[in-house]
Amino acid sequence: MEELNGKEQKELTEVEEIELERKMMELAYENSYRVLTNKLSFKELMSGNHGKGRSAVMAHDPQEGINEREMDVIIRFFEDREEYEKCAELKSIQ
Repeated sequence: MEELNGKEQKELTEVEEIELERKMMELAYENSYRVLTNKLSFKELMSGNHGKGRSAVMAHDPQEGINEREMDVIIRFFEDREEYEKCAELKSIQ
């Protein structure tokens, strides 16, 4: 076991690492969707997540803005999940 900040941390198995990465990607796409559709401001995302000890990871750089390729990838993510309402919202701002 590794020690991190004075606490023992067990090492993740490969399956656990893959699952964690999948959850982080889902969170990144959801966060980008919420910010891009003005359901939440970037500032609100940062302050709300920081206070709860969660990550404010996003699928795009909010400081740089989103480019067409990034938007297409985000839309494709929601298409794969059959969340077509979100796709339509994102396409309307594209």
